[in-house]
Amino acid sequence: MNRRRQSLILGAAAIVLTALLPVSGVNDYIVAVAVRMLIFIALGQAWNVVAGIGGLLSLGHGVFLGLGCYATGILFNDYGLPPWLGVWVGALLSLAIALVMGTMTLRMRGVFFALATIAVSLALDQLARHYVDLTGGDNGLALKFLGNSLWFMQSRRPMPFLYAALVFVVAYYWITRWILASRFGLEMRAVRDDETAAAAAGVPVFRTKLLGLLVSAVMTSVAGTLYMQSYQAIDPETAFGLSQAIQLQLPALIGGLGTSWGPIVGGAVMILLSEGTNLGSTKLGIAGVDILVYGLLLLAVVMYAPKGIMGLFNTRARARSES
Repeated sequence: MNRRRQSLILGAAAIVLTALLPVSGVNDYIVAVAVRMLIFIALGQAWNVVAGIGGLLSLGHGVFLGLGCYATGILFNDYGLPPWLGVWVGALLSLAIALVMGTMTLRMRGVFFALATIAVSLALDQLARHYVDLTGGDNGLALKFLGNSLWFMQSRRPMPFLYAALVFVVAYYWITRWILASRFGLEMRAVRDDETAAAAAGVPVFRTKLLGLLVSAVMTSVAGTLYMQSYQAIDPETAFGLSQAIQLQLPALIGGLGTSWGPIVGGAVMILLSEGTNLGSTKLGIAGVDILVYGLLLLAVVMYAPKGIMGLFNTRARARSES
């Protein structure tokens, strides 16, 4: 209970400090970095539901990010539908794709689901490049900018997106906590740890895996709308590419799979490393160094903390309590 109370206090302090960034005199670049960090934390939280808690390796989870981005962007540009409404169209599309993928693969064991996510991601990437009039093709889709507008989720400055992203992270944190404490969460972890034993204990394995996938898909798609409104543009590689899919996984992998705090800690470390190495490379004037250093630092985290940063902290905390 003491550790839980300490975590909540630290979390509340982080929320307050983040919320005060725009009024503390920092420039828009710092705020924009914070927005990027929070968005990827939210996306990592969504991936953590299906992979960390449910044990389903989704290698093409950018599918649902891309659907959320393109759905809201196309509906806004072509039909004037505000993102507040377009977001649900993207969520329904993501539900449909996730339902088809899950129905076809989740009854089988092995890598079939992971391969299905990659196949769908590659297919949507090619479709987005082919239908140029609809998606903008290789050049991507840029939103029409109508000025500062709450109704259209647009702003010339990143401050509104900071508060919106903060709401997402807090909401997804509590969703994760609720799942972990619920019967559904227990069933997901039972299936993750031993599918045969879970089935023998009466757990509906297929339904549990499918429901976990659907929840994660909707969470990712909804966060994708915020991604689109913040960046104001999307392209096939950013939406459906392998590099983006890896970026979605890193917060949970670095911070700790299957935990509520893991994606938050991991996402913060990931973006800070990315921005720090990029800034250092720019000042040195050596292209590519940032990617090399970034990769080595992430590799060090994975090697020395295979269960994530939260797993390392938990192990040390148990060792201190037992000594």
